Amino acid sequence: MSELPEIASLWIGGRLSWLEQLCLKSFADAGHHTTLYSYEPIPNVPEGVHTADAADIYPAEPMLRHARTGSPAIHADMWRLNLLKQTDKIWVDADMYCYRPFDYTSPFVFGWEKEGLVCNAVLGLPRDSKTLDALLEFFKDEYAIAPWFKDWQIKELEAERDAGRPVHMTAQNWGFTGPASVTHFLIETGEIEHAWPEPAFYPVSFPDRNHMIQSRFNVEERFTEDTRGVHFWARRMKPRLEEKENNTPRRGSFMHGLIAKHEIDPAAAPIPAKKPNANAKAPVDDPKFQAEIGLAALKGDASMDKLCRDFLVDKQFIKKCRDTIKANAVKLF
Repeated sequence: MSELPEIASLWIGGRLSWLEQLCLKSFADAGHHTTLYSYEPIPNVPEGVHTADAADIYPAEPMLRHARTGSPAIHADMWRLNLLKQTDKIWVDADMYCYRPFDYTSPFVFGWEKEGLVCNAVLGLPRDSKTLDALLEFFKDEYAIAPWFKDWQIKELEAERDAGRPVHMTAQNWGFTGPASVTHFLIETGEIEHAWPEPAFYPVSFPDRNHMIQSRFNVEERFTEDTRGVHFWARRMKPRLEEKENNTPRRGSFMHGLIAKHEIDPAAAPIPAKKPNANAKAPVDDPKFQAEIGLAALKGDASMDKLCRDFLVDKQFIKKCRDTIKANAVKLF
């Protein structure tokens, strides 16, 4: 076997949980030179994983956080593009598990998450990739309006821009700088032809993510010869594990077996509790704030996208506020 490609990931925010430890160690155990970049020292990096200064690739400031959630995912999206331009490493999210060695000889390494969407949880592009150059050029304008948006979304953003309120990349819909943009430019350049089918990295879909922590499902039946990685969808998986599963996958589940295989101790690195949305324009449990949101939604003057930007809450919360008013309207008259 030829030498395996080097793997790189980024971590922003203190200690790793056991889930990130498991994923990173899986690549090291598979024989990959695996580097975890960070802006500050991480005290519990698993054995076999190398560390490096993230600032060598892309500066820490300004830290690009999603306005609604506070997540540094946007910064990570920009960081990974610069990593690919400066190195020959393959990027993997810290919640991507290495099921088999990534024994690829092509520098193009990415795959379909579902029909019409390439996920960037695994992303390898050569330094001279037309897609990579197009992405870096597009995001030079932090207020760019995505050509892949629907016509009504583009018109809404153009109206905000023309009114002197251009929407910054950090205020855009979740995923704007990630899968949506990567997919668009891969298609535009023709490099989409290198995309691997869904089972390569996403054999268990986002809606089925909890099957990996439940013993009644044999998720490996969905894997194929192409399967190299398994995405754990940590943004939603981790709250489930912390809130309902006592921080550990159920005995006999797919993930439980992996913990034993890689000698990971969940008790030594528990998943922290999910932080409430602190970025909303007011406390989300404030009845007046809920009423303001619900009434704005009922008026229908703005899209759900714009309401999310204006109030810094998610669509589900907006719908809940709206439906609460509708359900109780009869009591008001």
